[in-house]
Amino acid sequence: MLVLALPLSVYSALYSCTDSSGATVITDSPAQLRGCTLLNAGQSATPEQLPLEKPAPPRIAEPEPPRDHQTQASIFSVPLERIGSLFVVTIQINGSRPAKMILDTGASHTMLSYAVARDLGLWALHPATSMTMQTVGGTVQADVLPITSIRLGGAEVRDSLAAIYDLPDAPPGIDGLLGQSVLRHFEVTINTEKGELRLRAAK
Repeated sequence: MLVLALPLSVYSALYSCTDSSGATVITDSPAQLRGCTLLNAGQSATPEQLPLEKPAPPRIAEPEPPRDHQTQASIFSVPLERIGSLFVVTIQINGSRPAKMILDTGASHTMLSYAVARDLGLWALHPATSMTMQTVGGTVQADVLPITSIRLGGAEVRDSLAAIYDLPDAPPGIDGLLGQSVLRHFEVTINTEKGELRLRAAK
């Protein structure tokens, strides 16, 4: 990693040093650094030769924010499972029900199976609305119900909506589909080699 501490055109004496983390730093104030080499002379600088009037400021690590809401600027890692050509993640619904969901960044809605909706008693919690969906088999009607909480690892999205619908030809054990109604809260990165879904909370 290369960090330019000051504009090169302003100072005539520049040093290439190593900071406490092992990163290379180019600076004209290397008093608190080590292994410094004077760039324009190509030789090592001794402590007596180092300017002392502008010590490099200490680097203070920013505290990591709590991981409990989709608006916080955190990065979350979620295990990603591959079933055939499908990517599958496990989520926690309303704090109690785990569900295996097909990850579909192109789908506008999140869908939950009837079994999940019954287990959570979703119809008893809120009145359902209806929506029309286009599927491979044609047009279908599905109930839409509020979901209080969906957790993916340490990330959480609150007060979203899900269509209740059994996906046709879904692999055994699949409980639904995770779409943009949840994923739009994050910048999504899929690492297929590591089997990892990375979520950065959208600003």
